Amino acid sequence: MSTRKLIIASLICGLLILGAGTLKLLQTANDGSTVPSVLALGESGTIGEVSMSVNKISLVNERTLVNVTMSGLADESPVDGWSMLANGEITEPVDVGDCPATAKQATCTMEFVVAVGTPTIVYARDGEKRQWLGS
Repeated sequence: MSTRKLIIASLICGLLILGAGTLKLLQTANDGSTVPSVLALGESGTIGEVSMSVNKISLVNERTLVNVTMSGLADESPVDGWSMLANGEITEPVDVGDCPATAKQATCTMEFVVAVGTPTIVYARDGEKRQWLGS
């Protein structure tokens, strides 16, 4: 194959890649999905029938304690769906402390790994999520 044909083939491939990238950029710009908002401590969020809020985040003895209140659970576990983004990782609760196994309404404290910096607490359910920014 001659050099001229290889140059033309590479130019065509480059133009195709450029066109595909432009198309993807336009799709992303027109995407109607909403960006999840970050709630302050004490603010309530709802997903379906479930209402939840993060009341307090405290760092104690090399662990992060997160106090939450949930209602509308219909006898589901109040621990399911909670996670923390801190230290560049997403972690699940390591201890559920005083959280009941099932309850329609619950206020409890969950224990996470120690957070360096400002942790973000996330509750995910039914494909949606709510986020709280720690202090």
